[in-house]
Amino acid sequence: MSNGIIRFSGLRSTHPTKEIYKGCDVKKTVMAGLATGLIFLGVSTAANANMIVNGSFEEFNVATGGWAVYQTIPGWTTISGRGIEVQDNAAGAAFDGSQLVELDSYNNSAMQQLVTTTPGYSYLLSFAYSPRINQPAHTNWLEVLWNNVTIGSFTGVGAAQTQWSIKNYTVVGTGLDSLVFRAAGTNDSLGGYLDAVSMNPVPEPATMLLFGAGIAGLAGMARRKKG
Repeated sequence: MSNGIIRFSGLRSTHPTKEIYKGCDVKKTVMAGLATGLIFLGVSTAANANMIVNGSFEEFNVATGGWAVYQTIPGWTTISGRGIEVQDNAAGAAFDGSQLVELDSYNNSAMQQLVTTTPGYSYLLSFAYSPRINQPAHTNWLEVLWNNVTIGSFTGVGAAQTQWSIKNYTVVGTGLDSLVFRAAGTNDSLGGYLDAVSMNPVPEPATMLLFGAGIAGLAGMARRKKG
């Protein structure tokens, strides 16, 4: 303080008390934005552990070069057909890890996982799909359903190696939701491949805007200090 003047973030005022309150209000706004954003980031980090159980189908170990058909595997249950075929480099490489799922095992089959969600919240559902190698498009159809509604259906012509593509869908939670994948091509024990299933909350725009405002305010305070 010099001659009754207090400096705060590069500002000057002959009214010390007013300047202090003004600086505190700005600082509180910035810190509130940062705190909210950091809380959100912490929640997002925890959520990124993946809400889907056994999304890459690695929890039942199949011998390299082999395959096996199951009624249930960790996280997933057969709801129609003969079962869930898990492969380990039997006819193409996995997208994530060493194992993948084919749902036209002995015949067209479907598997389900029940997912606990927050009602009304949006979630990003993501997974990898590849046509089975060296097979025509009509046998490689795969469908994905959310609460018994088909949200995606896709196929492709199989190449000499697996050709993975990432599929993304936004779904809305109801509290306890049904996620189903099912084979939908020719019923011939040869079908499309599935791997790397994941689901995470979609960031809320209002929260991200508040966090952005906090970052912008912090940057502005830093500029004023330099000035």
